[in-house]
Amino acid sequence: MNTQALGVEYYLTGMRAALDDLPPNEVAEIMEDVEAHIAELSSELGENETLEQRLGPPEQYAQELRQAAGYPARTERLPVTTKKQLLTRPRVAAWGLAAATGITLLAGAAALREPAILLLPAVILVLSLALVNDRGPAQQEIMNLPETIRLKKWLTPEPGTPAERAITYLRSLQPAWWLARAGLLGLGAVLLAGRDILGFLAIAAVAVVSVFAGPRAKVDRRWLWFSLPASALAVGLLLQVIDTTADQLAYNTSSRSSYQGPVLETYENIYAYDENGKLLTNVLLYDQDGRPINAPRDARYSTCHTPDNGPEPVIPANRYPRPQVDYQNGRCYTVEPTVTAPSSTSSTAPPSSGSATPSSVPPTSVSPSN
Repeated sequence: MNTQALGVEYYLTGMRAALDDLPPNEVAEIMEDVEAHIAELSSELGENETLEQRLGPPEQYAQELRQAAGYPARTERLPVTTKKQLLTRPRVAAWGLAAATGITLLAGAAALREPAILLLPAVILVLSLALVNDRGPAQQEIMNLPETIRLKKWLTPEPGTPAERAITYLRSLQPAWWLARAGLLGLGAVLLAGRDILGFLAIAAVAVVSVFAGPRAKVDRRWLWFSLPASALAVGLLLQVIDTTADQLAYNTSSRSSYQGPVLETYENIYAYDENGKLLTNVLLYDQDGRPINAPRDARYSTCHTPDNGPEPVIPANRYPRPQVDYQNGRCYTVEPTVTAPSSTSSTAPPSSGSATPSSVPPTSVSPSN
């Protein structure tokens, strides 16, 4: 901060100290009119000229303003240097703003699940703003706090440095951020619409007012008590949306990876029985589209062929039950299946009524040409 600005702040602080016996709203009204005048006058001073040389001591100038406004003269005045309190109204208001902004950021990350959590930072903001609302739009007392001066110095790097260029660029993006902030708050309100109507209305109202609060805070610092927490709420909602979306994607991925389709069992042979429990032979099976139903075929079927027509299976691939096939010396030997079904089938097949137990068909030798 340059010497000229320090001189202005020191002079204004002295004037407020000389007027602090008046009601706060009256002090704010007087100072609001005079701050711009003193700042303009300081820019017209000569190289070695001070405000006290031009206007007199701040206590004297404040007394003149008091008399011009019709207020009685102050009977007792304390020096400015003796009023050093640790917890002043400006300091409590400034730290209340910082605390409420941080709490709002954390609350915004949980606001979609429990909107009532936003009541805590809202109460802190209202109480802290009430302490300085009557001190005018400049909020010079807060700007004169040592911690505020250090913060401004940290945010004002040396000209020409990369940090200075980065901060300048970020400041140029403020209008875009105001719109993005309103969009994020609107998204949060939409996500709450079907679950919490009060939360929806509250966040929707914050989204609408935030569009106006952004540019307004540049000329009236009292709007910072709304603009900064609104930005923190928007960032918190964004973090929560990202976290929820990531969890949903992870859940869908794990669900797809853990899903196991139905186990398809293959069959090498099929035994068909009629309603009386009699085994049916030479049954040709087809599906609903007329395609043959072929179970995996014994590899030895392909070795049975005719010399003239090339490889041909001895039996159709969809004929059931299939015989056992043996291949020896260029000839296929087939053994017809027994009439009695395998153990897994005979236990479920209906019993035969009044029929004798069929006997096995004797093995036959089949020539590939047959």
